[in-house]
Amino acid sequence: MTRPPIATRERIHHAAFILFCRYGFKRTSMEDIAAEAGLSRAALYLQFRNKEDIFCDLARELNAQSMAQAERALAEKQPFAERLRTAIEARMLRLIEVALDSPHGTELVDEKNRLCGELWAASERAFHELIVRVFKRASRAHEIDLAAAGLSAAETADLFLRAVSGLKGSGVTTEIYRIRLAALVKVFVAGIGGAVAARI
Repeated sequence: MTRPPIATRERIHHAAFILFCRYGFKRTSMEDIAAEAGLSRAALYLQFRNKEDIFCDLARELNAQSMAQAERALAEKQPFAERLRTAIEARMLRLIEVALDSPHGTELVDEKNRLCGELWAASERAFHELIVRVFKRASRAHEIDLAAAGLSAAETADLFLRAVSGLKGSGVTTEIYRIRLAALVKVFVAGIGGAVAARI
């Protein structure tokens, strides 16, 4: 299927995101999305077959944006711990906001797994590989000391991302998540021999 022009596609994504968060996936119709995007039903159906297609295309775009933002954060001239924290926030925060702040967060996560499971799994693998490369570069630059910690870059990335995954839980808000993430990065980087910026 040919993709719609970028401006129109962005309008559809924006409209769908608002409606999925407001009403959930099941209660949002193609007619709703068309109206929110300022398009006719016919124009919307020319570009997407159904709301499942829109949901997956939106998930693909959000994944691409979060990966690009994480890579930019890791390229900044900041202390390692600051770069790492900012990259995780760039990657995770918008998805966490949806899951925690939308009354339909659980439904949207379930639909993401049902409709876009392979996409999400591939994106998670790509992010894991990115973090492995980050730890390798930081070790070569003597920002951390993996040899002293007795860990490879791959082991360090796996341990770190498992710890990050554990920050979510019952009663967690976006602000609590950010506070926990900052504390985790501070402790983790110090534990592998890295200097930690005082403001983190």
